[in-house]
Amino acid sequence: MVSSMLIVYEPIERFERKRDYWNKYINFFEQYWGGPTSPYGVWFGKEYEDFRRSLSKYLGIVEEEIDDCFFMRDDEGRYYISLINPLTNTFALCSENFIPPHWFILFENQERKFFYTHMGFGRIHYCTKINFALARIKDQDEIINRANERYNTTELKSPFFLKLRKIQSEALELYAWLSEFDTSGYLILDYGEICSYIDPLIMKNEHSVKDMWDLLGHIKRDQMEEAQIRLTAMLEKWEGLKRKISSGSYSNTIQ
Repeated sequence: MVSSMLIVYEPIERFERKRDYWNKYINFFEQYWGGPTSPYGVWFGKEYEDFRRSLSKYLGIVEEEIDDCFFMRDDEGRYYISLINPLTNTFALCSENFIPPHWFILFENQERKFFYTHMGFGRIHYCTKINFALARIKDQDEIINRANERYNTTELKSPFFLKLRKIQSEALELYAWLSEFDTSGYLILDYGEICSYIDPLIMKNEHSVKDMWDLLGHIKRDQMEEAQIRLTAMLEKWEGLKRKISSGSYSNTIQ
């Protein structure tokens, strides 16, 4: 399965009951592997089995009792973790074969990071504070609500407004989800393996977060023709990519 993920990281201090456990877990992982965990880390051969045995011994528990997390460290050295529960992972949302348009509302273009994995593959992710993401959802909600007030019933039933309100509604669902977490934590959008289906030569042109906020900017300025063009282009781009991935085609050309 090819997937993208939204991942929440909360301050380690939030987990007071198991704070010592998570500190030991992180300390061992950094000594063993040399850096934070991520959903897209790669293990070769028996590396993972060896790691688990060593971790079990270090923690003084059997492997079956190990709880896992992803973790990150901010510029000030403060740690944040994302719990991993195999049954229901409330710290992460996963989307198969594409990225839902409303996810892009949570970020701004300057938060985009392009990097190469240790295997040489290009990756895109965005990282923001949860409180910033919540504020952006409120901003887009206000922009769309004001647009709804400017048009009559017939116009509001057009395909454009129906699609726009769907994005608005889904963004508000994200607001409810994110409100459950510590707002000083971080939110990451990881394109994951979807990047494998974007031509490496044009991956630098993949700026859907900017496209989304350009779209909202047009709506705010009542430039509805431009807004419709932006929305149509964005939806066609991602639906086209979804079809490509679903059909098993390996490369894509996001423009």
